[in-house]
Amino acid sequence: MDNRPYLKTVLYILSLWLLFLSLLIMSYDKVMIKNVWNYLFTENFTFPISSLRVRNIVFIVSLAFIFIGVFILTILANSFGSGWSVACTVSDISNENHEHLEFLTTYIMPLVFTDVDSKRTVLNLGLMIFVIGAIYVKTNRFYSNPSLAILGFRIYKANIHDRGVKKCTVICRGILKNTASIKYIKIDDGTYLAKII
Repeated sequence: MDNRPYLKTVLYILSLWLLFLSLLIMSYDKVMIKNVWNYLFTENFTFPISSLRVRNIVFIVSLAFIFIGVFILTILANSFGSGWSVACTVSDISNENHEHLEFLTTYIMPLVFTDVDSKRTVLNLGLMIFVIGAIYVKTNRFYSNPSLAILGFRIYKANIHDRGVKKCTVICRGILKNTASIKYIKIDDGTYLAKII
């Protein structure tokens, strides 16, 4: 099984879906929506880019990342049709689902209340999202993903019995029990995406 390093970044972007949804709500501007509507469906209506405010740019970027998240989810759902390992068993399972909540309360919640009208604050928000993502991908904490929790995925530490025994992090949908049979896709050396068979 080969590593799929792009999955780390994709899973991190997917984890920010709730943040972008919150920013979308915080930066909603009825006037901008009305102007865009008129621009698209009214003849001779002009909409100068210079009339966009900082909150409008946050709204547009948040909306784009929500669509990117839906696209990523669709791609992920369709990309795992093949590439699974042979069946193996797991043992010594410990539930690590608290990781989702830690990520949400530590990183997402403080960013939700960003002042979307200030250029400096919005630039700081973008920098923090980038830095947190780099740290999460480099330290292999990318699986602490509240979006996956909402979709029914759980995080476990377990021994996988496949040509030896290896302790790793297992992300799977459903409840993983000792001696369960799984197939997996290796995301990196210590993290596997698994399906229970």
